[in-house]
Amino acid sequence: MNVMVSRRTALQRLSLLVAPSAGTAWLAGCGGSDPPPPSPPTPLSRLKAALLNAPLTRASRSVNVTQGESNSVASSLGSDAVFYPPLINPERHSLMTIPQVWGHRRDRWELHGGFPGTSGGHPTYPVALPYRSASTLDSNGVCGLHFIFDGPAFEILFSGAGVWVSLVVDGQYMAPGIIRTTLNDGVAGAPLDAYDALLRFDFGRAATRHISVYAVSSRGPCAIVTGRNHSITPWDRSGEASVGVMADSYGGGAGPDWRGGAYWEAAARLGIPHLDLDSAGGTGYAINTGNADSLDPGNAFRARLPSIVDARPDLFITAGGINDNNAFAIPPTFPTGADALASFNAAVTDYYRELRSRLPDSVLASIGPWSPNASFSTHVMARSKADTIKAALQAVGGPWVFIDNLEGTWVNSAGASAPPTGPWQTGTGTSAAPNGTGNGDLYLSHDGVHPNPAGFGYLGSRIATDLRAALMAM
Repeated sequence: MNVMVSRRTALQRLSLLVAPSAGTAWLAGCGGSDPPPPSPPTPLSRLKAALLNAPLTRASRSVNVTQGESNSVASSLGSDAVFYPPLINPERHSLMTIPQVWGHRRDRWELHGGFPGTSGGHPTYPVALPYRSASTLDSNGVCGLHFIFDGPAFEILFSGAGVWVSLVVDGQYMAPGIIRTTLNDGVAGAPLDAYDALLRFDFGRAATRHISVYAVSSRGPCAIVTGRNHSITPWDRSGEASVGVMADSYGGGAGPDWRGGAYWEAAARLGIPHLDLDSAGGTGYAINTGNADSLDPGNAFRARLPSIVDARPDLFITAGGINDNNAFAIPPTFPTGADALASFNAAVTDYYRELRSRLPDSVLASIGPWSPNASFSTHVMARSKADTIKAALQAVGGPWVFIDNLEGTWVNSAGASAPPTGPWQTGTGTSAAPNGTGNGDLYLSHDGVHPNPAGFGYLGSRIATDLRAALMAM
């Protein structure tokens, strides 16, 4: 994700992208001849190239963030500020269509709710990235705006309220964490709750910067605003690696720097700037008896695949199983424990067959089930689920990585593995009720099931560390 790389790193990355397939060699004849053209990059080669990116660092000085008045388009950049798209917009252009920015999967973005909003008497066109299930549960993704900017400050017009932003500039986080309040030299101020308002990002001086804004509000971003004498141009990042994730509620929380559970945190640590995350609480591989939505097969993992795999991500992570039942009789859905086990096993097998069919070349990675406290990680049900998931992944063929968070180990389709280091989540305490038995005291929220922000950061780091090692060993 860092645009500033050394010459050595750039050459290493190039060699990964153009290297011929393993086991092939070019031998010139006596008279010599041109070598064959380089092989096109593969998902694995793009991922390995991403791993060469310098890690994101944190800027020594935070961007200053201020929010304008509700229902106003009066820009702090002057009465002659330039809106992209323009406020007078008979063609109904939006951030999905204007040429000044680039966005991963802009073809899948939609107007929030399917209709425009208004701000200051002007129509606005908020964008969102939905992932639709075959039934009742949809998931909303993050719209990443990538552009090159030459001024000291820019604004984003948001529709709705509840803004949050992850801002990465020239390979650096530009704030102490997710931007959800005003900032003055890094000190948090008022929540970003003004409705239909402009948000100003001020660097303090003009410079040419490569900017990635990952932005969400209750309705979505509508426009980017610059001063009259400054401009934005698109930063095309289409050649960089991407990852897709299918998850349960562990994909719905906020970590230290990203919204999206542990998965955006992990992607950033791996140098991957693009992520599609379909996260729906209470769901899993199979139907379960949690509620009416989780009983609906149209909300299970396999039924949600079509809206997320069509981008053909280089890496696809599936993290689930904690909500699945593979042992208990719960009539009438599961008349016996054997019925529950059969339902889970069949759903896992069918899911990975479908996933590999749709993504024949991508690296498939599996994690789970999550084990928020010691009683989960030591339970025979959790171990049985993990073994079933691993077997189904192995059966569909590589490239693949299985991350065993219950044992603290990994194995890949090349036969490489790591020794077990113990479960990732330990103890029976929470951050609200610590008891000194494990890391739940630091990382688990008051409900005893879901991580707190520090916990999502911790899990993201564990995922990234294991994936990095497993990918480089392939």
